[in-house]
Amino acid sequence: MLKIIISVAVVGLAALLSLRRSREWLLEEVKALSDTLLLRLLDWTSQFGSELTRDGKAEQRSWREQRLRDLRGLALRSRQRQQRATEKGG
Repeated sequence: MLKIIISVAVVGLAALLSLRRSREWLLEEVKALSDTLLLRLLDWTSQFGSELTRDGKAEQRSWREQRLRDLRGLALRSRQRQQRATEKGG
């Protein structure tokens, strides 16, 4: 049974990787997951923020939210540029 599950997973992964758009999507998801795991590891192992006051923590949270909004905007603009380049070239 385990061999069948592994075989199906390998075939599914190969099918995803065979298509360019799926391959790019999969690689972006893997990069996002690794970034998230690395950030979590750094948060868990560091003592940053332990000395902050309640106001300091709120300020740090607002800065973090602002950075995430900026990153989402950059990612959106990048996707739009990619789509325009694909439409011009395609």
